Amino acid sequence: MLKANNIQKSYNGLEVLKGIDLEIDKKEIVSIVGASGAGKSTLLHILGTLDTPDQGIVSLNGVEMSTLPQRKMSKFRNEEIGFIFQFHNLFPEFTALENVCIPAFIKGNADARSKANDLLDRLGLGDRAEHKPSQLSGGEQQRVSVARALINDPSIVFADEPSGNLDSASADELHQLFFDLRKEMGQTFVIVTHNMELAGMADRRLEIKDGLVTI
Repeated sequence: MLKANNIQKSYNGLEVLKGIDLEIDKKEIVSIVGASGAGKSTLLHILGTLDTPDQGIVSLNGVEMSTLPQRKMSKFRNEEIGFIFQFHNLFPEFTALENVCIPAFIKGNADARSKANDLLDRLGLGDRAEHKPSQLSGGEQQRVSVARALINDPSIVFADEPSGNLDSASADELHQLFFDLRKEMGQTFVIVTHNMELAGMADRRLEIKDGLVTI
């Protein structure tokens, strides 16, 4: 489903990624690990079209994303890719429901609110839909960000240290949630993490070392 070939990236003359090849299958949960500064987040951002490689090709469902004009790429990203970040990135002035709806509003989905409510119910937040982020716990905020990532039925969800800012109980709940969503929705996840427990739960664990991927 997702293919990356010869992904290379340098910053200020420093080679971070030196020719990475990988494939992700539908419904897989794949973890990416490695030392700090190894290039995990850089690779994730390139796979998710948030950054561009110096060389190499990334394709999703047969679409070579780097060839798309900027407007079409933005539309493709909105419809096909979900993102979960360590620090939630929720808009503080909006309710949980409104935060979840934002990608669907951009897509023009007339049923955005109904679908967002359904997702929040599924994630155990039905009674928190009208609360703002400051009124939610860290674990609840992260589940809101998961719902937001899922609102447009993406082909793949990229998560960058999703439990890095959570206590151990909330982290465990979040980790299990990924596998529940794979079972219930057939969702595909690629997760950058320092959490070795989560990394070990994945179908595959990829390690970035010296700018290359090892298994």
